[in-house]
Amino acid sequence: MNKHSLAIGLVFAVLAGGVTVHSTYAQEAEVSVADEANIALAAAEQEVEKARVAIEKGKELIAQIPEDSPLMPDVAQVVQAASDNWKIATDSLKGAKESAAKITTASSEAIANDYALLAKVNAGVALSGAKVVQIAIVYVEAIATDKSEALDIIRTTMQDALASSSQVQFNYERVKTLIAQKYSK
Repeated sequence: MNKHSLAIGLVFAVLAGGVTVHSTYAQEAEVSVADEANIALAAAEQEVEKARVAIEKGKELIAQIPEDSPLMPDVAQVVQAASDNWKIATDSLKGAKESAAKITTASSEAIANDYALLAKVNAGVALSGAKVVQIAIVYVEAIATDKSEALDIIRTTMQDALASSSQVQFNYERVKTLIAQKYSK
């Protein structure tokens, strides 16, 4: 009898789980394109703010590195990459906000979808740029605190982040071009 009750309990649990999953999918389907864009925008804003904090910390850390350090050329290179990506991140975040603001006032659903897509890909560029900045500051911190054993791992992570950031930027440019072509006809 206990095995039978256990089996029935499991069946009800599975069915209840299926209902929960189904209702979750239904709720997800109701998420508007504006909501999706705003979620991407919020994530990008959060990472850009983390990068901003990291930059302030990085300024203090750079001052701790002796000017005659043999790693100073590496620091300069990483700081330059961080600076380039910081500009990209802030510009892309601005673009994402501008596109997201236009979603609700778009004259058609198709245009709203395109603004949402632009907002999401711009937010992705901002997020990836902010991550590069954060990793660069971790690299500077490792040098400043004489944790050179971590430099190879951080350097590899930085290279991967730079490659990812470049790919995200490339994808954004493709999306932007496709949308521009769509409306130039």
